[in-house]
Amino acid sequence: MTVGNIGTDMTGVTAGQDGWFTQSSNGAAPTTGTNSGPTNFQVVTSGQSSNGIKIVSSNGNKGSRFMFKAGMDDAWTARTTGNDIIQLEFDFFTGAASTSTAQNGMSIYGVDGASLRIVGGFAYVPSTKTLSGVAYLTNGATLGTYLVGLGASAATPIVLEDNTWYRLGVAYDTTTGEVVWKGPGFNAGINEANYAGPFQPERVVFSSAVPTTNAAVSENTYDNYVVTATPTIDLLSTNDFAAVSKFSVYPNPSNGLVNISSDLNSSLNSVSITDLNGRTVKTVELNGDSSAQVNISDLSAGVYMMNINSDQGSTTKKIIKN
Repeated sequence: MTVGNIGTDMTGVTAGQDGWFTQSSNGAAPTTGTNSGPTNFQVVTSGQSSNGIKIVSSNGNKGSRFMFKAGMDDAWTARTTGNDIIQLEFDFFTGAASTSTAQNGMSIYGVDGASLRIVGGFAYVPSTKTLSGVAYLTNGATLGTYLVGLGASAATPIVLEDNTWYRLGVAYDTTTGEVVWKGPGFNAGINEANYAGPFQPERVVFSSAVPTTNAAVSENTYDNYVVTATPTIDLLSTNDFAAVSKFSVYPNPSNGLVNISSDLNSSLNSVSITDLNGRTVKTVELNGDSSAQVNISDLSAGVYMMNINSDQGSTTKKIIKN
């Protein structure tokens, strides 16, 4: 798709670029957002190998963003017999620090009678940096859409870092209702007693919604999303979900040397730096140590994406040359 706004119709009726529908709302009075519009959904240079999709959240206590494409239900019906598990995998960029309380993420929706339900997805809250699973589940006799903690316990939620790329995945079994989430530091599911459905997949949706008091915007970018139908749950490779986020890049901003270190004792293999137009401006081969220095004094002042490759996967950090 072309860099710029994805569409012009914010009602979800007329498709924009590549058949994507966009729906943006400021919410109901009296506590509304004020910034709904075409710029909420943009194709941007992501610093990855391709352009990404940026979603801008509401700046008020209310407001939502939904972006989706028609036709997945037909593709699901035409799948090979026996491939009854739908999987969604994507790269997620947390963006700059924000006090936004919006729940941002990407989800698989299924059909429950005449209603659409989130059968599996993610919700990221910038103000707390916490990542949760989200799904339509049964809690005793109560059916509803719930947030699911992905950490080892309620006291240890999954916390992400600002300005960092993560590879995330969720799978939904359309024969049993099982949901599994996988990502940096977690491989989580739910008890069988909480399975709901099964439901037929209908669409994949990029979304942002503000359920509580809020006065700030957040911006998250998505890239390299893949939807597959498989006979067994097989989310992400080891390199995809290793805790590669545990890298430190400092000083940042810098006008000379940038240090890279990891508390995982990782073996650093290489670093590539791209500008915001996606052009690679510097590549450095490393010697496999757990820390390294990269000289950026030859770069022009500005914002860049530093792609760090190690034996435990790869991650991307935003750096500033001053």
